[in-house]
Amino acid sequence: MRDTRATNRAQVPPEAQPGGHLPRTAGKALRVFFRHASPQVLLLALVWDAGWRVAMGGWRWLDAGVFLGLIAYWPFHEWLIHAFTLHHPPRRFGARTFDYRVAARHRAHHADPWNLEEVFVPLHVYPWIMPLLVLGAFVLAPDARIAMTGLSTYALLSLNYEWSHYLAHIAWSPPLAYYRRRVREHRWHHFRDEHSFWGVSSGLADRCFGTARPPGLRPGT
Repeated sequence: MRDTRATNRAQVPPEAQPGGHLPRTAGKALRVFFRHASPQVLLLALVWDAGWRVAMGGWRWLDAGVFLGLIAYWPFHEWLIHAFTLHHPPRRFGARTFDYRVAARHRAHHADPWNLEEVFVPLHVYPWIMPLLVLGAFVLAPDARIAMTGLSTYALLSLNYEWSHYLAHIAWSPPLAYYRRRVREHRWHHFRDEHSFWGVSSGLADRCFGTARPPGLRPGT
């Protein structure tokens, strides 16, 4: 039988192998994950939003449509953020240089990918993004029930994004093909070609936009 673990190790360079200080068991991985602020915020948002939605009742087919629609849209959402915000280079205008704070943090993450303090969504993002999400949900949705379905789904997908990203930066991964593929492709992004594999919790947008290039190929090849 083919040793897929050996194959996966061969597909990434030696520096892509996680260090011994990183979690290597499921229990340690979960404990370390939820010690960080972003997963805590997202878990709290998920429990709050889903609890409120369940308490409201009145389920309709539109709830299922919003849930499935957001799942379908999510790969493109995270691809666009990764490509055009996180990898946005500093721009110089005259004597001044303008740079996104989150882009600078993301460059620090690429410079030190095994530093878990740089892996998660920065906490300073939440005070402005969460009010915008709530406002957008209640403006776009026909009623409060559908708005809360949308917010619950967004929180769930965001938490899965953080978990998928975190797994690519530790030494343990669940024995599921979905997560093993996400880990492998994200490490290719870090250690082979940062212009490829911009999806994190999904590779669908990469395959649609042509950024799912095999390891070793450079942009334009």
